[in-house]
Amino acid sequence: MRRRLIRAALGIVVVMVGGGVVAMTVTALRPPAPQAPSTTVFTRELAIPPLASARRSGDHVTFDLRLRSGRTDLGQKVRTATWGINGDYLGPTLRARRGDRVSVNVTNSLTETTTLHWYGMHLPARMDGGPHQMIQPGTTWSPRWTVDQPAATLWYHPHLDGRTAQQVYRGLVGMFIIDDPAADALPLPHTYGRDDLPLIVQDKLFTPDGQLDEHPRGISNTGLLGDTILVNGTLAPYRTVTTRAVRLRLLNASNARVYNFGFADDRTFALIGTDGGLLPAPAPLTRIQLAPAERAEIVVRLRPGERTVLRSYPPDLGAGFLADRLAGGDDTFDVLQLRAADHLDPSADVPAH
Repeated sequence: MRRRLIRAALGIVVVMVGGGVVAMTVTALRPPAPQAPSTTVFTRELAIPPLASARRSGDHVTFDLRLRSGRTDLGQKVRTATWGINGDYLGPTLRARRGDRVSVNVTNSLTETTTLHWYGMHLPARMDGGPHQMIQPGTTWSPRWTVDQPAATLWYHPHLDGRTAQQVYRGLVGMFIIDDPAADALPLPHTYGRDDLPLIVQDKLFTPDGQLDEHPRGISNTGLLGDTILVNGTLAPYRTVTTRAVRLRLLNASNARVYNFGFADDRTFALIGTDGGLLPAPAPLTRIQLAPAERAEIVVRLRPGERTVLRSYPPDLGAGFLADRLAGGDDTFDVLQLRAADHLDPSADVPAH
């Protein structure tokens, strides 16, 4: 029996000196690192979150958001219980301009208290949607502020004390895009859903009956790490591209996972923006690493008829072998396949400044 127990420890070795533990080597404290094969079959057209309906009067724009529960096809052969904003899963993309006076009516139709926080937005604290601004079930919160920051890719999500992770995991996530005249003047891809694509990247665990599993497996030093990647709620997504350049607005909306995005063929892309907005000049890269909540805007060029895969490579976590492994530091996932049409409309080069 003792030998069986030792074998069952799966490589846990403890060195004892004077009755104390001084060293431990772990080879399998969590399930094997999930590795999406290079032969991933991309079977579903990428869903694009709709632009939120808005009422505009001059520079005053009003959005209405309703937080609700629902059921969504997340590729599990059954519809998965989820939460969403103006829908069953995720939320619409809000879009406003610098100088706009924004009003948002947020109605909580859930059975739990929540909040809604505008991540990256410059606004008064009383409009921020933090843990101190709870929205009780059946009530509406209506923050108002003036947009006063450069063009950027922001996002919104609950920020309830002790429940943020669970509520984001269930689907309460959406993008908020800020535009301004300076960005409008740049020859960058800008047609939402065509050559300007929002990518909300999340990892999930599923129970055998196809429901979201909110309990981490094995041992994790960071939080829940999923073995299934969804982009805008789409499993194994592809997107048909009809322009020579496409802009990808990447949002890491996972609870704990760090992604290291790049393309399977190691092609160079242009990093044009990060959390705070557009960069002074594009940066040519083959990898961009994003921790939870971080955003990046990249532009990639394609040739007619080709296909390329956006992938997450093992991130550089810098915490040492054991800590890196427990935090997903040796995981690789295929994220999205881009399929270039046989004929592509021309796209301008990314401006140098």
